[in-house]
Amino acid sequence: MDHRTMPDASLNDPVDGEAASLLAALRRALRGAGWTQARLAEELGVGSATVKRWLHGRGLSFNTLAHLCRLADTSLTELADDSRLSAQAEDHLTLAQEEALTQDSSLSTVFFLIVNGWPPSEATEGFRIPPEVVEQHVARLERLALVDRLPGGRLRARLSPSHAWQRAPMRRHFERHLKQLFVTIDYGDPATIFGAETCKLSPLGVARVRELIERFRGDLRAIELEDRRTAALPGEWHAILAVARSMRPLIGP
Repeated sequence: MDHRTMPDASLNDPVDGEAASLLAALRRALRGAGWTQARLAEELGVGSATVKRWLHGRGLSFNTLAHLCRLADTSLTELADDSRLSAQAEDHLTLAQEEALTQDSSLSTVFFLIVNGWPPSEATEGFRIPPEVVEQHVARLERLALVDRLPGGRLRARLSPSHAWQRAPMRRHFERHLKQLFVTIDYGDPATIFGAETCKLSPLGVARVRELIERFRGDLRAIELEDRRTAALPGEWHAILAVARSMRPLIGP
């Protein structure tokens, strides 16, 4: 099949909300199956720019869509179901769910990966969590109603990647398990990326900084997604913290 021939579509075809949701589900399925844009381009005999256009609905024929589904080990029906479930997902955790997640750091790691579109195997490859433990965590996440197991073994989190972790359980979890990672950073190491500012802010300014940090998280996710689609070299995990606090304890009343 020559996937470069696209008789039924135009590169300027508009993509409505429903189609965009379906395409997002396709991109998630392809990522979960380990397909990058570079690999897809090689498999289909086209350029990476063409693959990128297709994955956003530009010039995508039904035949090519069906072939992409086969590569992702899914079907149009499953994509539609995934799209519908994602649209219904609530950006909300019960206090009991959040408590359960924060009591086990490896469980929260597996959940974090699923929320951000990674296959559970990344918990083993990237964080050295044994495969049998990963499977136990996935089963527990299902019991906690935090993930759904989809056809083909894929998983879908019932939480948006943009969820704001601001309640007490996650704050305690950060204090116990993650704070030390940032406290011990060697700022003299050229590989350490950092920036710092000291500002005098009103309560309104502080609120705007809070909003800025949330947008920053979204920008980071966008960079990661694009990197996963296009990077030719393997990546490594980075810890990134954006934080602000009053300097009053340091300078006195």
